[in-house]
Amino acid sequence: MNQNPIGLARAIPPRVPGFAEALKETWQDLAGKEDGADPLFRAHRYGGTDEDHAAGLSWIGTRVSPAPDPDKVTVTNGTMNSILLLSTSLVGQGNVLLTEELTFPLVHTLAEMVGVRVGGVRIDAAGMIPEDFEKKCRDLKAKAVYVNCTVHSPTAYVTPEERRREIAAIARRHGVQILEDDAQALYLDNAPASFATIAPEITWYMLGFSKYLSSGIRMSYVVAPSMRALDLFLERFRPITTWHPAPIIAAMVTRWIETGRAHQLLDQVRAEVRRRQAIASEVLSGIDGYRGSSALHFWLPAPPGVESTAFSRAIGEAGVTVRPSRLYAGGLEPRVQGIRPAVGEPASAMEARRALGVLREVYDRLDRHHA
Repeated sequence: MNQNPIGLARAIPPRVPGFAEALKETWQDLAGKEDGADPLFRAHRYGGTDEDHAAGLSWIGTRVSPAPDPDKVTVTNGTMNSILLLSTSLVGQGNVLLTEELTFPLVHTLAEMVGVRVGGVRIDAAGMIPEDFEKKCRDLKAKAVYVNCTVHSPTAYVTPEERRREIAAIARRHGVQILEDDAQALYLDNAPASFATIAPEITWYMLGFSKYLSSGIRMSYVVAPSMRALDLFLERFRPITTWHPAPIIAAMVTRWIETGRAHQLLDQVRAEVRRRQAIASEVLSGIDGYRGSSALHFWLPAPPGVESTAFSRAIGEAGVTVRPSRLYAGGLEPRVQGIRPAVGEPASAMEARRALGVLREVYDRLDRHHA
């Protein structure tokens, strides 16, 4: 195996020149103030300030429409923290949280930490299958459903609005809350309406920064169904400081949004991601079931007869790291075999092309072997 493998495993944004410049500008600005950054280290930022909430609505933009009241917004220390808190509060120990049958792996880990059971809903090329979702709601008496369907991880589908409306109607009938993780929606030019737009009265909407600006920015916005629902949610957790955003990070991000810097960085990241995804489409063209995207990752099915772990292992031995679909199945053997390569980790588009060439070479070799 290559001693320095190229990573396609982590769905992180690529490095862009503007990020270092933005950091330098922010730190210089803070250092130039009379009291510097000292106030940011002397108090917690419980749920974010009014300025943070206003900035959050600007970052969310039209993803939640009409724009929610700022009092329905809170700020957390990242989306994973949000999922943990919502699982604890809305689902509760011994109860069921539904997810797509393949989903963000840490949802299973977080649920296990708080004693929540996870039930998988079968998916097709458009997302959750409504009939199976309704069956699971009824049979498992689910309390909530976690959806990650705007560039689904791992299979990269984008659930169309019509399907979303079907899922929302079923959730309403069964009293199921929707936890919507809109992790990569801002990469799309015309993303379908969010669940928070379709069913605002039952949806808890989450949007962060680690998939857009930097994996080191641990901060996320949560839009609650109502101010009362948010108050009840915060009542239990407000005194616990670990889920609140780090004040200096929140101050930096809010400033970037207010000055337009955050959206400038997002534009740079989007352009680089699309350049790399275009390379992936070129290199992997002709592979049946390949699903590209304009976001951080794409979907590559395993060759017929090859399991996802064997496929990812062969790619790893050739010098590239990827994640198999088995990691997204909650410890079960997935019905869908494949890998989720992500394009943001390589140091350059040229390095990404080399890694993608390895994927093609290994796929073709295994396909010939099993033909």
